[in-house]
Parts: sequence; C-alpha cells; structure tokens
Amino acid sequence: MLGTGGIAQWIQDNVVPLILIVIAIGVLWAGNAGNISKAVTKIGVSLVGIAFLAMVVSGSSDDVGQWLVGLVHAG
Repeated sequence: MLGTGGIAQWIQDNVVPLILIVIAIGVLWAGNAGNISKAVTKIGVSLVGIAFLAMVVSGSSDDVGQWLVGLVHAG
C-alpha cells in the first residue's frame, strides 16, 4: 500500500537535523566570507525558527517556551 505515513514519519525524524545542517553550512559560509554579524544573525533567527518548528512537531509549547527563556535567563 502506498501512503504518506512513511513520509510523514521520515520528515518528523529527520527534518530538524537537516535544517541544522543547512543552517550550519550557511553560518560557516558567512563566517568564511568575513561577515561575522551576518553569521550571528543567522544563528539567532535559526534558533527562533527551530523553536517554532519544535512547537509544531511536539505540540508542547510550554516546554519549548521554558527552553527559550532558559537561553536568555540563567537561574
């Protein structure tokens, strides 16, 4: 039987590592070009994007929110 269950599961299992690889390549490319501010901006925007993706995939916005707060607030 052909269905989308396998594809959906594969995306859930592999989308975050693939996105992180693409982000890492972009940041390294910007850093190599000498544009450090662009690299730092990409990291910040990427973290926000990954947080939203985590909320969508996991359905646990409270845990993701606590993780985001933990990034900027120690204690």
